[in-house]
Amino acid sequence: MPPSHRTGLNVARKRRKDGTTIEYFYDRASGKFLGHDRAAAEEARQRLSLTPMQAAGIQPGSINALILDYLQSEAFRSLRGTTQKLYRGYLDRMREDWGDIPARAITRQDVLAIRERLSATPRKANQVLSLLQILLGRARETGIVQENVAERFGRLHIASRTEIWSYQMEDAFLERARPALQLAYMLLLYTLQRPSDMLAMGAGRISTRDGRMFIALRQAKTGALLDVPVHTRLAPHIARRLDELNADEASVAQIITARIGLGPERLLVPSPTGKPWAHRNFARAWDQVISRMAHAQARRLFAAGRTKEEVRAELENQHRQRRDLRRTGIVRLAEAGATTPQIAAISGHGIDYCQRIIDTYLPRRTEVALAGMEVWEKHQVRETTKIVSIAASRGRLM
Repeated sequence: MPPSHRTGLNVARKRRKDGTTIEYFYDRASGKFLGHDRAAAEEARQRLSLTPMQAAGIQPGSINALILDYLQSEAFRSLRGTTQKLYRGYLDRMREDWGDIPARAITRQDVLAIRERLSATPRKANQVLSLLQILLGRARETGIVQENVAERFGRLHIASRTEIWSYQMEDAFLERARPALQLAYMLLLYTLQRPSDMLAMGAGRISTRDGRMFIALRQAKTGALLDVPVHTRLAPHIARRLDELNADEASVAQIITARIGLGPERLLVPSPTGKPWAHRNFARAWDQVISRMAHAQARRLFAAGRTKEEVRAELENQHRQRRDLRRTGIVRLAEAGATTPQIAAISGHGIDYCQRIIDTYLPRRTEVALAGMEVWEKHQVRETTKIVSIAASRGRLM
């Protein structure tokens, strides 16, 4: 094709039988056919030359541009799926609020204002500030901004939860929960795992060795591969669930074999439809049990003559969450005398992190102090220690 004198376009001409000439316009870079009209072809070529960012109307150097660049980066792709989903939610909000603002225009006063505005939700505020620091850090590396104004910025304090489930709360929950949620409670408590990992546990991960049942799992957040011994209180519940699964498989065997590629769900804790729980649906079902517990407690308190304000305060004080069960299990293990490495091997925590949990909760536990005193009392030995003997002998020599 002979080249066109117009930059970026190649043109080919063909003479028809009637003597007229038709022109074929092509994009010089890609060779793509752009039609027979020069003006339309030039317009189409300009659209082809636009970057995806320009085509979407995103101004270079804006927060929108920084977010798009980060989402396409290796740094973002290397994050775990759950972390990517979390970050996307925050980045979408940032895009809605400040997407068109040039990164150069953001000052430390702006960051302070963002921090102050989100102070009612400190966890959200800290996450937004961290992502803004990442975006501006990448902008600084490419010369878009001279300074990362979100760097070394004070984060809001987030008070750690200190609540653990009492045995009375446990009994109240199990009394009101359906069988699937009863098993969920027991799995969360006795395996020390996160709800997402608990909901992914299936019959295929259960094994028995030397009379002990084990649950094999890979934690979604950390990637740690664990083989958790099953507590003797939990084992009968799992055994009953396995019997149910085996019975269900036998009853639907003909249906399953008729559907190529389909098989029965073998989850230990399935949704009411037998499929994996959606996180929000599991949370809703769990919270319904918590609500029934709170109503029963409120009735008892009102019957005892408590005021509305006192009842509300008591219910808030006794409210427990699913995530508190992991902490509860760790504390109960430590109370039973398990070492920090033993606890960490079950929960999948780092040993240092696990020790911080123990240091936070055990010193305030009366049960631990009482157990320590009883051990001391049982091992009273009325003998002079070697140190005292040496000190006494030195005194005599002097």
